[in-house]
Amino acid sequence: MHVLTLEGDKLHSIIKCGLGRNLSNPYFFCLDPLNNLVISDNDAGVIRVSLQKVFSYTIGKEGHQQGMFYGPRGLAITPKLRLVCVSRNKNYGLQIYY
Repeated sequence: MHVLTLEGDKLHSIIKCGLGRNLSNPYFFCLDPLNNLVISDNDAGVIRVSLQKVFSYTIGKEGHQQGMFYGPRGLAITPKLRLVCVSRNKNYGLQIYY
């Protein structure tokens, strides 16, 4: 993932993708009200949160049970900083994290 100027010039890269990198298969992303980047990693089955350009923590793990993701899809952050994620778990479950 690259940070660009409005003219399209590259300022710097903040995330490297691929096996053994920060993300193996990023799928969706959003920004929270504090401008932290929240990205679903489809292959790893987790949500990664970047604080100040560095991945600071991971939410969930791969699986089909509560609190786990299998192919995390759409993401949103509510005004009260709650993460909402749709996952391909059985019947495309919706999970809300407080």
